[in-house]
Amino acid sequence: MLALERHRKILEIAKRDGAVRTQSLSSLLGVTEETVRRDLDSLSRQGLLHRTHGGATEISMAIREFSRSEREGKQTAEKEAIAKVAVRHIGENDTIMLDASSTALEFARHLPEKLGLRIVTYAIGVVERLAVRTDLEVILLGGIHDPKGGRFQGMLTEMGVRALRIDRFFFSGAGFDPSLGIGEPNPEEARLKATIIAHAGWKCAMLDHTKLGRKTDHYFVRPDQIDLLVTDAGGADYRGTGKLDGIPCELG
Repeated sequence: MLALERHRKILEIAKRDGAVRTQSLSSLLGVTEETVRRDLDSLSRQGLLHRTHGGATEISMAIREFSRSEREGKQTAEKEAIAKVAVRHIGENDTIMLDASSTALEFARHLPEKLGLRIVTYAIGVVERLAVRTDLEVILLGGIHDPKGGRFQGMLTEMGVRALRIDRFFFSGAGFDPSLGIGEPNPEEARLKATIIAHAGWKCAMLDHTKLGRKTDHYFVRPDQIDLLVTDAGGADYRGTGKLDGIPCELG
């Protein structure tokens, strides 16, 4: 396969999935991982991909926030694997806060039954998913409606957070930097999450492997504030670099 054809295929997969991995591209394209790395470096220099550890992301993922529907269509298998691990860290009668990420939406789908849980969220999708559950108390925080993100935000949302006990906060983010922590492209979302981080008793980050090493704009939680980071099997290589040292980490 010619380099030009490989590049076209790589960009096609990145646009569809949001990210590509060196190892999987090597198998798919029938070339060595070193060849794939050179291809990704070339596409990155041209400004067509954003290079990350172990692969690359579609360039727009580094510079804009995706809508709710766009987010829900990416890395679905990885998010399910992460959710199944994260829900093991729920205790009986916990008050749990969920953010408006698509990973939190998957987490809501896997919530165990009959534990006397109270679920607090500002995400419309989470409430829609849990509306049929009679064994849960669900609280939706109000505020300014953000139709693109399918969530509420602003001062009223933050006041609602402070008015409640939050035992555990399960959240995601747009990217993880080993020095700065986890961030978001949207400053309002980052500020709200920083408020929850300061208020919650225990914090669990749920990040699929495409987020690890990705730069973003507004950081809301430092690495030392994270009690647990759950990622999928694709994050094993990143963990092996030592950049997650000091953060308890589990793979889904």
